[in-house]
Amino acid sequence: MLFRNILADFGSRSAYTGEPGGFIAYFQYKIGTYQRDHHLYFPKEPFAVRYNNEVFNKLFEYAGEDIFKYLDFHFDAFPEKNAFILYLDRQLTERLKKSPSKERKIKLESAADWVAEKKQLFRTKAELTKEDISRDLQLVIDSKAAGKADEAQQRLDKLADKLDHRFDDAIARLESASSLLPTGSIGLNNQNHQDKLVQLLYILQNLHNPKNRTEALFSGFSNINLAAILRHHFRDFADKKSNTIEKNAKASIAKLKNNDPKVQKLILALEEFFYA
Repeated sequence: MLFRNILADFGSRSAYTGEPGGFIAYFQYKIGTYQRDHHLYFPKEPFAVRYNNEVFNKLFEYAGEDIFKYLDFHFDAFPEKNAFILYLDRQLTERLKKSPSKERKIKLESAADWVAEKKQLFRTKAELTKEDISRDLQLVIDSKAAGKADEAQQRLDKLADKLDHRFDDAIARLESASSLLPTGSIGLNNQNHQDKLVQLLYILQNLHNPKNRTEALFSGFSNINLAAILRHHFRDFADKKSNTIEKNAKASIAKLKNNDPKVQKLILALEEFFYA
């Protein structure tokens, strides 16, 4: 302990080791001879401190617009954009506090300007997304208030498509994570019953107490939940994406005839079963 304290006093003690790896490769690197491109190069697998230092050694080779091109090259390749920006922001904050030379400080500040631009771009996109969604949602509400149910549904479908398009990456990550969960192996003996299975779930999703229509059978049973039930518990849906299942479910539900006596009898029987 005494020896460790002495090392700490002289600045020779570190939480980092010389073991290879132990870092997230925000910037792409290769093992091999140095090349004049945007990759980082190491003669062998680097350790964390050496890797982080080389990120900036490489940055110092560039000036002006080339610094932005270097950062864009690695940023475009890294999937988690926010994590990349956070890593670079924290590294820059620390390195600017270490009194670098005037030339290096200018380059670090250029990189900090790049980070600031990306942060602003993400903020603007988020604000536009909120604004777009709010506007489209208001159009749905206005159409419904004007008694234009079909128009309201069409606008709602368009809004759902927009959200699907905007958040494809997030959905893909969620589905990748959910693929690790155990899935069911329920199969239909007759594929002609697939529409009716979806319709039955839809009827249950929208079942209410006949004596108090504000009391639903379920709380928070959304179309996403319905799609998740199908995907995780029925073989025929297991290999499909959630947004595809939602669209297929909508098509099945559209075939449901609420005025069909069989459907009416089913709803009455379920209401009696749950609320009698």
